[in-house]
Amino acid sequence: MNQIKTFQDKSYQRHLEHFREYTKNGAKAAHARIWFDKDSVDAWRHQRMYQTLNPLLVTEPQAKWLTVGDGRYGKDAKYIEENGCNALATDISEYLLKEAKDIGYITNYKIENAESLSFQDSTFDYVFCKESYHHFPRPMLALYEMMRVAKKGVVLIEPNDPYIVGRYSVVLFKNLKDIIKKVLKKDINKHGFEESGNYVYSISRREVEKAALGLNYKTVAFKGINDAYISGVEHEKILDNGPLQKKVKRLIAIRNFLCKLGFFDYGLLASIIFKKEPSPKLLQQLVVEGYEIVQLPNNPYISD
Repeated sequence: MNQIKTFQDKSYQRHLEHFREYTKNGAKAAHARIWFDKDSVDAWRHQRMYQTLNPLLVTEPQAKWLTVGDGRYGKDAKYIEENGCNALATDISEYLLKEAKDIGYITNYKIENAESLSFQDSTFDYVFCKESYHHFPRPMLALYEMMRVAKKGVVLIEPNDPYIVGRYSVVLFKNLKDIIKKVLKKDINKHGFEESGNYVYSISRREVEKAALGLNYKTVAFKGINDAYISGVEHEKILDNGPLQKKVKRLIAIRNFLCKLGFFDYGLLASIIFKKEPSPKLLQQLVVEGYEIVQLPNNPYISD
């Protein structure tokens, strides 16, 4: 008698197969090859996100990294390796990671379920998860697994929950937009799903702080990022200064301006949970790069 699969098992299977059609013999192989391009508008978008790692990469060039949910040829690990650090790419799916390893694009990879990592405690200095956390059916399990196998810290770059904000101006602006949508009889949808089968589990500063406080970690850091995706940016070159690039940059500039005015919160959030107190040099570099450093209170009842 077959066992009834749980929802998370179905999610794992769907994500495991997601990249099959992007392999070199798959139906979407041509599209997948575009992900190698470094000179497209889309590559520029992702480069902006990767650059949030630079304070760590520059300050600690000997650090050992693990990337989680890095199934697109291990591109996260590739960026880290290009900047002089050692990185192991992991994903629940082997399809594109194997191809990347075979052509020498990445050094190594391992098949891993983010919610149940096979590594010993504190195996890596840092763990990096970019735009994959929101795919996991039980993301908080994955976060604690990442913190378990990290020695120094965990870095997330994920969608920022627009409904969990700390400024009244953002709340008022959001409520005003929702009122306008109601008047125009448009749907107000606080939840999203993606074709790969996942609920988009966005994060927030508050949620990251609570996860750190649960284990009595003392320091977290945040940096907001605005991004804009327009279909076709994968095919337009940066040097062409084409219409899609101009539109993407204009949208980002508008959103940045609204954030500075306090009417908008950033669409993406780069979060670092430090397991150990970062060095003064690293803290200074993070501040220079626009991070907000938050010192969390000690648990007065249990010493670490």
